[in-house]
Amino acid sequence: MRTRALILAAGFSSRMGAFKPLLPLPAGSGTCSALELLCRTYAALHVPVVVVSGFRGDEVDAVARACGARSVRNPRPENGMFSSVLTGLAALPEDTEAVFVHPVDIPLVRPLTLQRLLDAADGTDTVLLPTYDGKEGHPPLLPRACVRHVLAWQGQGGLREALEGLPRRAVPVADALCLPDMDTQADYAALKEAAVRRHLLSPEEAEKMLEIEGLPPRGQRHCRAVGAVAAALARALNMARADRGESSVAEEEALVGGLLHDICKGQPGHEAAAGRLLRHYGLDHLAWLVESHRDLSLPDDEPLTARELVFLADKVVCGAWALPLEQRFQQKLDQFQGDADACAAIRGRRDRAARLAARFAAEARADAAALALTVAPSWDERERAGN
Repeated sequence: MRTRALILAAGFSSRMGAFKPLLPLPAGSGTCSALELLCRTYAALHVPVVVVSGFRGDEVDAVARACGARSVRNPRPENGMFSSVLTGLAALPEDTEAVFVHPVDIPLVRPLTLQRLLDAADGTDTVLLPTYDGKEGHPPLLPRACVRHVLAWQGQGGLREALEGLPRRAVPVADALCLPDMDTQADYAALKEAAVRRHLLSPEEAEKMLEIEGLPPRGQRHCRAVGAVAAALARALNMARADRGESSVAEEEALVGGLLHDICKGQPGHEAAAGRLLRHYGLDHLAWLVESHRDLSLPDDEPLTARELVFLADKVVCGAWALPLEQRFQQKLDQFQGDADACAAIRGRRDRAARLAARFAAEARADAAALALTVAPSWDERERAGN
């Protein structure tokens, strides 16, 4: 489907007191303007961009050109945002089949939101609206028939009113950043803080993603337990590292990795499938955290990271219950007794996990299985309860 993005950047930013399209935001290891960040986001998905400029149009056009985007000038930006919508829609190439309509002051929308909308598009005349926790966010994805309708609309109000009465469908996304805009300096300060963590998900967003992807409740309980244990391992490791003046592991990163590690449970090669899913959504760092949670080893000269803590947490949790690593693997050996090849592979994974657990114990001065018991009930409790 030939999809394009329309970025609306023609306004005066009067409430902000600074020109929103050119405000700098953290991006990767540096900073870039809000407009450039949005152009980069769409470029990563191979969606061509048309920028609507107006106020300070020469500067906006220059940024658009530098990003490989087209720009069109709204001759009357004082007429409001809908005038920019009409200017941009009228400038779209004839072969456009769908278009994102994206105000520049909502710059932190993650690629996962855009990809979810692209995946949901079915060629019908339905407007697709991203929602987080039931709240409508940005950007809407308009099919070609709706573009024609908006261009012909003669009513009062903005795009929302122009779309009223048209078929629409909510597309749930695990992206709270599709909601907030930056109209004030306080909004801008909050978005600058959020931009630093944009490559990750919050724990709440990770929980939403488990629901959206349809992981059954039992699997969700396991993921919550692994996330809690991974965070506990990170806390213990960080306390020991602080005493030695060493760098810390991000506790929330370990928690989110644990929450998402089994998101594709039930699929063949579920750990690799989880990595593919998260990369499809532009969450490459999270993919790296979870795609090796079944089996991995770490050279002695490389530091423990959140990835190894997620792996280790998964090895001391069964279901939502904590149990020693040796017991966890013995269950697998009992399950596959009689299959020599499977048992050999299980023993290999057990030995690699044991080496990593020993290294964690030496560095953190704590036992992983004992830490698991501080945040999850023991397997023995499960057995006594008859579960």
